[in-house]
Amino acid sequence: MNKAQLPECGLSRKSAVLLAIFFAIVSNLPAQGNPPMSALIGPSPSPGAAVPVARDAQGNVVPTSGAAATAERVIVTGSNIPTAEEVGVNPVDIYNRESLSKSGQRTTEQFLQSLPTVNANIVPQSNNENGSNTAVGAATIALRGFDARATLILIDGRRVAPYPTGNNPGLVNVMFVDLNSIPEAAIDSIEILKDGASTTYGADAVAGVVNIKLRHNYQNGAEATVQYGNTEHEDSGESIASAIFGVGNDTTNITGVLNYYRRNSIFQRDRAYSAVPPFLSSNNSPYNLSLSSNVAAAAGGQNNNPGGTEFASPPDLTNGLAPASAYLYDPNAANPDLANRVRAAGGLRPGFNFNMTASSFPSSERYGAYLSAEHKTVFGDAMVLYADGYYENVQTHNEAAPPATGNFQTKGQVTLAIPPNHPLPLDANGVQITPLNTPTAAETGVPSGAFNPFNPFEQIISGSTRARLSDFGNRLFDNETDAWLSTIGVKGDKLFDGTWGYDAGWRYSQLKNVQTGQQVSATRFNQVLNQNDPIFQPGGVLAGQLAFNPFGDFRVPIASNEATVEFVRVHPKDEDISKLWTLDGSVYTTSLFELPGGGVGFAFGGQFRRESLKETPDMLNVEGDIVGNSPVPPANGGRKSYSFYAEARIPIFGPNNAIPGFHSLEFEDGIRFEEFLNNSSNVLVPKFGMRWQPLDEQLTLRVTWSEGYRQPSLEELFASGISTLQGTRDPLFNGLFEPETNTLIQSNKNLQPEDSRSFSAGFVYTPKYVPGLTMSVDFWDTERTGIVAVPLAQQVVDRAISGTLLPGEAVERDPTTNQISRILLSNQNLGSQEARGYDFTLQYQRQTPWGTFTWLTQATYLDEFLFPQFIEAEFGPTGAGTNGKVPASSIGIGTISISSAPCATLMGSTNFWAMALPRISLVQPGGSTYRPAMISPDLFRWRANLCRATRRTRRTSHAAKNPVSRKQLQPKPPTTVFPPGDAFYSTGQS
Repeated sequence: MNKAQLPECGLSRKSAVLLAIFFAIVSNLPAQGNPPMSALIGPSPSPGAAVPVARDAQGNVVPTSGAAATAERVIVTGSNIPTAEEVGVNPVDIYNRESLSKSGQRTTEQFLQSLPTVNANIVPQSNNENGSNTAVGAATIALRGFDARATLILIDGRRVAPYPTGNNPGLVNVMFVDLNSIPEAAIDSIEILKDGASTTYGADAVAGVVNIKLRHNYQNGAEATVQYGNTEHEDSGESIASAIFGVGNDTTNITGVLNYYRRNSIFQRDRAYSAVPPFLSSNNSPYNLSLSSNVAAAAGGQNNNPGGTEFASPPDLTNGLAPASAYLYDPNAANPDLANRVRAAGGLRPGFNFNMTASSFPSSERYGAYLSAEHKTVFGDAMVLYADGYYENVQTHNEAAPPATGNFQTKGQVTLAIPPNHPLPLDANGVQITPLNTPTAAETGVPSGAFNPFNPFEQIISGSTRARLSDFGNRLFDNETDAWLSTIGVKGDKLFDGTWGYDAGWRYSQLKNVQTGQQVSATRFNQVLNQNDPIFQPGGVLAGQLAFNPFGDFRVPIASNEATVEFVRVHPKDEDISKLWTLDGSVYTTSLFELPGGGVGFAFGGQFRRESLKETPDMLNVEGDIVGNSPVPPANGGRKSYSFYAEARIPIFGPNNAIPGFHSLEFEDGIRFEEFLNNSSNVLVPKFGMRWQPLDEQLTLRVTWSEGYRQPSLEELFASGISTLQGTRDPLFNGLFEPETNTLIQSNKNLQPEDSRSFSAGFVYTPKYVPGLTMSVDFWDTERTGIVAVPLAQQVVDRAISGTLLPGEAVERDPTTNQISRILLSNQNLGSQEARGYDFTLQYQRQTPWGTFTWLTQATYLDEFLFPQFIEAEFGPTGAGTNGKVPASSIGIGTISISSAPCATLMGSTNFWAMALPRISLVQPGGSTYRPAMISPDLFRWRANLCRATRRTRRTSHAAKNPVSRKQLQPKPPTTVFPPGDAFYSTGQS
């Protein structure tokens, strides 16, 4: 871990910092009447109860003017029944605009990832996937350690279109809502429902709901913010700018937001912890060649496996002209259990360090605009018309190491082959005669008369040969995402007796992603290897040039290769679109009828939803003409569904009829019906909750239980296949470990829905004898069954040996060596998953002569995480076969702030993350025990806000970011760190 320290500031940097601070001090725009950085949720007292202190969304005391402050009822995520209670039935965390600002995080992704409930299986922007049909530069979060499919992300309580391509953070390619496609400056607050499935929003909210609420009703005024920061290494500058304005009166309001963000890339080699990957690749330069031992001996090389094959490689730092006698040969070629590639783990030379050129954090630029409008009709609050929408453009550039070929002969992919030194002789029928134990011309597609003058061996080189095409440069991925969202609707409140309200609206959202970049064409690569190809003949595009020399070392460039390199590079363009439109409505009341304990709350509503996914890969990808990739066919799918829900809040006891032990007692019940028209399936799911205050408002006990149901995503049902690499151990070769087994993941139209159930119970305690102190503890337990996942490649290998392969599975082997060349996988309904743990919150506030002192600490303890079928994917081969039990894992976040509005705010925070996995027992008796452990304390972040009595804010901030990221729950080399080292930020706001 790097020790955080302030970077050395040169003259230019000092000048930039001083200018930024000067801007923060002198720039000025009129401030609006209501503070834009806070969304106050002030609870109103129950009849006969004492008036509580007004608090914001995080429970912070809000100074009020006047004798008493009462707050209007509000709808909090988890229920559509308005409430004024400080503590509800559902465990909900609410973070307002001020909370986001105080956190020191600059993006929505970073802020959400810093929360204790977000602790594994996220899709991070750093080290995101590279390749065709992958989500380069996108990001999302997941709750409770489950993958992102178990978390429902909403915008203003409504669904939004997911990213149009999946991402594989662990066990399956998942669809998700891209946080980077949401204008960060337009976010007003974030509410997180932590008790699992929600009858209000959808039965697929398995682990919880993240509701991102956008800004509305910004009063007359404007606000602008500019930020700049950089890493300690000064290699990843970050620029942020935004502006918000609002105009209107008592009946009409228009709110607008403009935002801009830019961040430079970070490369793996620039950090010590990521300079070397967990393993070095056998796809190397110089190449790992598969040769006939007899042919190698005839050329002057070693015959280490007479009558068979052996691996060889050109010598280090060769210029491509070394004789066969100078090559390196595998001395164990005759022993199938010990035979190995020359440049690989356990070989004569180490493998290829693909982190040497790959980026770990992509460069990105995004900009957009958001507009919201509301208008009260002549009916006042009883009928309010509203509309909002945004456009966000996200451009991301990422780089992966040069193409890795995998085995030259891989079924389903274009076969790569290096022709012999001279054209092969022909038999009487004109068929090329190939030496024994070598790939044939018919197998490899090498045309008659083909030759490569730099090949020292008189054979076609293909089969299990592997190469890193470093001469062609990095694989480049440029993603451009256009996100659209628009909503129109009508809502009303205070109808009839003042307790009724409604909301109805239509929403359309769309994400279009276009990926371009730089790859290597497999067919063109074969062409440039053949000196007799028409491209080198008179009139050809490379007439007069030499064939490509593949026998060099990338560290010694070969000048004659330059022309062929440019010819082989291609620039495919993939286009993917995800669309969603919804029509929904709800009606609610806080007093359907009166009970002695109070009014019965009730809400009901329905929704119609239509979603579609279209993936249009470039023809190069469709034909599989990209080195290392299988063909990617187009995909197109859609789905329609409708649903109805109802929920009730029933107060049994309240302040008016309280008895000893029952100051307040209420039950919350809900039910949801969903019908999916694409497969004529339906589901009915319930939810139950209880809120009990035995003595008074100081102590609140709460319990919830619910069931869930998740239909497979369109990506899981219809998406194009994805080529990946996995580690396998081949039983036919005495368990030989191969870390780069080529796999192809396929969608499955016959998937069945997943089921889930969630339980939570806890208490909130606010003792009167310690004013300002709030403590809460919540236990939670969530289980999923029938999970859609992709079997591990090793499981498919084992099933192939036992003859029990599932539909869509296959193990393809090299015809010469019989080693695995590719494994076909398919999405399946496999196994179950369960997580349980505890959430802790401790907050203390105290008024002082210098302002309000606030201390907030949140922690999550993961008691158990069970996923029996896939523990190897989470913990690596060492933990293979375990039952997935992960105890003693905890995550925490703490903040301290002192504020004295409107004159000054001093704020600091410290995040602490500790993960200990002391025991993982094995299912198979006699196995070993895997004991990983990891602990990482964050550094402090401090923010000083200064302002004048005229309410003109001037702000500067200094933030130190922990160089250790919490991307995955499983211990692994921290190659996803972002951002490393200290960062200095100067912010101007007016």
